[in-house]
Amino acid sequence: MNRNSLTAAVVAAALLGGSLVGCGLMRKNTEALMEPEPDFVLCYGEVNPEGHIMTDSAQFFADQVKEMSGGKVIIEIYPSGQLGDDARCYQAMQMGALDLYRGNASSLVECGDPMITVLALPYIFRDREHFWNVCGSELGEQILDDIQSSCGGMIGLAYLDEGARHFFTTDKPITRLSDMKGLTFRMQVSEVMIDTVTALGAKALPIAYVELYSALQAGTVDGAENPAPSYWSNRFYEVAPYYVLDGHTHSPGVLMASEITWNQLGEEYQQILRAAAKKTQEYNKKEIERAEQKALEFLKNVGVEITEVKDRQAWGDAMEPVYRKHGAQFLDLIQEIRNSY
Repeated sequence: MNRNSLTAAVVAAALLGGSLVGCGLMRKNTEALMEPEPDFVLCYGEVNPEGHIMTDSAQFFADQVKEMSGGKVIIEIYPSGQLGDDARCYQAMQMGALDLYRGNASSLVECGDPMITVLALPYIFRDREHFWNVCGSELGEQILDDIQSSCGGMIGLAYLDEGARHFFTTDKPITRLSDMKGLTFRMQVSEVMIDTVTALGAKALPIAYVELYSALQAGTVDGAENPAPSYWSNRFYEVAPYYVLDGHTHSPGVLMASEITWNQLGEEYQQILRAAAKKTQEYNKKEIERAEQKALEFLKNVGVEITEVKDRQAWGDAMEPVYRKHGAQFLDLIQEIRNSY
């Protein structure tokens, strides 16, 4: 969006009680004023803090767009959930009040009945190689394109890998499926994720991501789940020092643009954003393993107890009701992903 229309959208969002005040407004510092006047200043939301692989990927994307557009398109990044959680940001994008956001397959499921539901199912991927074989294929592009028609108001530009998601707890380590029974875990607002933790014998409690640390500290929940870089960078290990490498999902992140914003950009800038997004995907693909290793090494050094499940087959078998409920319309696609990549 251009500066004036974006400012109007921000004001509208603020009046609706949103948290987008200041998003995309002109920066006042001297350095910014000496740069060429941009045609567009776009706002990018990210729930993770600075230094996280997802925020680093966002910055890489912003740098690429600025370079490729000759400074005519500037992207301002708002990390640490400043603009709200997934649900709020998806709504803001559909309204045109937020330009860019890094969503996730697990929460995009709630936007309708998109093909990307399949990529959010538990234990759909064998490993990272399988993940990228699917996401980097023609099928992956088809699933990405489906976001616009199935979710409405948002356009998928590229996949990002945040890593497999693992559970962490406040009071005891987990090594077997039976250890999950009776525990309460914070889950994002996603039926797939809520049903996944329920199938594992635990209870799910949706809590805003920005409130998770205090919820763990207060004992509102017994644990939550995150990829290693997120668990580390958000300092959840301080209040939940037990981390189990169960890898229940490897749900891809998705770099997305508001369709309202997209239509205002014009073909030249649309092509630049697409090209920058694909470069960001490759950057992320190379950097995620380094980020995971760095996070796990740090966690071990500060005394986090890292375990692996001893009965992995039982965890997978427990997902049958989740597949029946959420994957019934995609059975052929599930079979193709499992067997053809």
